[in-house]
Amino acid sequence: MILLTVSTTFAQQKYEIGNPNDEANYGYLKDYAPLKDYIDHEKYPNFKLGIGTTVSNYLNNATVKGLTNDNFTETVAGNAMKMSSCVGSDGSMNFTQVKNYVNAATKAGLAVYGHTLAWHSQQPTAWLNSLIKDIPAEPFENPDTLVYVEVKSKDFRTQQNVGWTADKSKYGFSIDFSATDGLHLKTTKKVNSWEVQFVALDGIPMEKGKTYKVTISAKGSSKGNLYTKLGDWGAGVNVNTTFSTEWKDIELTYKKATAGSFLLLQCGDFVGDLYIKSIKVEEAVGAMKINEPRRYLKVEASARKSDPWDNQFWIVCPTNFSKGAKFTFSADVRADKSAKASTQIHTSPGSYVTYQALGDIQFTTEWKTVQVSGNLADAGKSIAFNLSELAEANTYYFDNVSFKVNEVEMMKNGTFDGTDLSTFKMKKAGGSVVAPVIAEEEFYLQLPISTPLTAQQKRDTLVWAMDKWIKGMMEACDGKVKAWDVVNEAISGGGDDGSGNYTLQHANGSNDFFWQDHMGDLEYVRSAIRSARKHGPEDIKLFINDYNLESDWDNNKKLKSLINWIKKWEADGETYVDGIGTQMHISYYANASTQKSKENAIVNMFKLMANSGKLVRVSELDMGYNDASGNSVSTSKMTEAMHHKMADFYEWIVKKYLEIIPPAQQAGICFWCPTDSPTNSGWRADTPVGIWTLDHYRKHAYAGIAEGLGGVNIAGIEDVTCDEVTADKARTFDGIYTITGVRLPEETIFSKLPHGIYIVNGKKVVK
Repeated sequence: MILLTVSTTFAQQKYEIGNPNDEANYGYLKDYAPLKDYIDHEKYPNFKLGIGTTVSNYLNNATVKGLTNDNFTETVAGNAMKMSSCVGSDGSMNFTQVKNYVNAATKAGLAVYGHTLAWHSQQPTAWLNSLIKDIPAEPFENPDTLVYVEVKSKDFRTQQNVGWTADKSKYGFSIDFSATDGLHLKTTKKVNSWEVQFVALDGIPMEKGKTYKVTISAKGSSKGNLYTKLGDWGAGVNVNTTFSTEWKDIELTYKKATAGSFLLLQCGDFVGDLYIKSIKVEEAVGAMKINEPRRYLKVEASARKSDPWDNQFWIVCPTNFSKGAKFTFSADVRADKSAKASTQIHTSPGSYVTYQALGDIQFTTEWKTVQVSGNLADAGKSIAFNLSELAEANTYYFDNVSFKVNEVEMMKNGTFDGTDLSTFKMKKAGGSVVAPVIAEEEFYLQLPISTPLTAQQKRDTLVWAMDKWIKGMMEACDGKVKAWDVVNEAISGGGDDGSGNYTLQHANGSNDFFWQDHMGDLEYVRSAIRSARKHGPEDIKLFINDYNLESDWDNNKKLKSLINWIKKWEADGETYVDGIGTQMHISYYANASTQKSKENAIVNMFKLMANSGKLVRVSELDMGYNDASGNSVSTSKMTEAMHHKMADFYEWIVKKYLEIIPPAQQAGICFWCPTDSPTNSGWRADTPVGIWTLDHYRKHAYAGIAEGLGGVNIAGIEDVTCDEVTADKARTFDGIYTITGVRLPEETIFSKLPHGIYIVNGKKVVK
């Protein structure tokens, strides 16, 4: 038996705890104590009951703060402690909000759990990419034009989503998509231009001071104004334009951009239909110089069949040269793909003498001048270039070719300004010796050549950046935050790491910044853990947090893979991971077989986590409801029966956690959503994920969690504590009453009642 007392905070609580319009269904919730009062701290000494917190609400909203402090023992910041919230696009750091939050929460007696130190999302991507970018070349003195390179794009016909939007119902607009016209913005009333606005494209890797070009393919039901902002909320470059009734690619240039990550569109003074097919953002990467026309030799090489000399190119001298003769070779060369060409001496094209000729000639994708001199290793009449050192098909280009023997020029038309190609021959793999193709005449474009950092330089730089960030965060927390998601969402959920497990996540061509792409799969985790232990409190606990660990579709393979990766990270003998966090963004399924499969996978997850020997934390638990067809049910469509099913599922999950996870490994459960999700939310919009409604009334989910935490079923009156029967028998009433004197229905089963104080047949009973 567990004897629970009613806390002072509960008795004095100012917040609504039941639906005032539905006493019959929700009135019983008033008798529940605060959630944290149901934790048996003697049995589960390490267990923490957490809640995901919007920090600005916690600091500024008395209701949110009160509910958090009264009901939980731990709080987790949803976004405020992520890197992008604290580190600017220029690398500057601001931890003011973090300090205020940590101080306020710990003063209220709450533990603060840190979320998160190393993640591939919500980062100052512009700053991180700037640290490892190529060293810029000196610009041309007299550039002819700017060169743009695409950095981000979206086709709304296939990528049917946008970022943040203003209040659509308030300002009379809607957004939908089609496979033909892409994004469709419909406005119904004229308002201020800034009141109809939305983030059309985000995650743009931008750098302060750069020039960007944005191309928007758009049309309207009538002509209208389009106001744009490229940057972020604090700063940005504004450019205004117009659209017409015909599809048009609108090009906008943003000079001296601020560092940021999104494109904001506004058109509140337009009434009608605006369609946008696509958006493309390009960065001016440098000045371009357009050089004069030149004639050069073009030699196409097919894929290698067997040997480097399958494809060959020859320069044929008019006379023989002798062994030991002094030579000088020079040429301007480039290729479609970087490659080398070894060289040989021949008596005639195809008649091999020796491999010792000019050495290896290196080709890059940019024109460069090569020059080689020395003494000829043997007599001959021709120099062969082996163009199959690169196995792939490639095209090689030669210009300004010079081959001097004893200071006598052996080439005719080495500049290819004329038509005489008699001193040049070529052969494709499997083909015969022929004259090269006619030299082509083209303009060519030249960019200043930047110098890339080496892989080691990038790793060293990012180790420094990660350490700087983690050090700043730990100093801001002042030793008060004892546990962290040190690495978040590392596992991909696909691929093979070489041992039959999933690989780690990587950018795979996206514009996102992934630490592991540059630091390596092992080092980025080890580096984060090393920095956290170096700068954090001595008793810090570090967790690897991930989602879909309870997945039934792959028999919990993602969790098994994570456990395997933890072993790899710890294999250096220095790295240690304290715990595993499972996010559990789940749903109750009305389909019985589906629900059973989900439950079995959750049990299996808890068993695997327990067997790992690590601390176990349910880090981000929230729940929706899926109907018999598997479709998510919106909050407004939920029935009482559905809510009770969700409450039962919450109770089951909490009890299974407490049952399967040994007390020494219990780090706790954090509920991710205090309230249901609004219709305009970026997280599980319009779904019943909360413990409270949006008006902060308790839901049935509250009772389910409380019952799960209590972990005991009262079988009868003999199992409860009560006072003596009142002396005045005439005033003794049969039946069950609440402490406020409300008689409960005769069919009420006492064991099913929530914890609280009752009058049972004239006796005061504490359940």
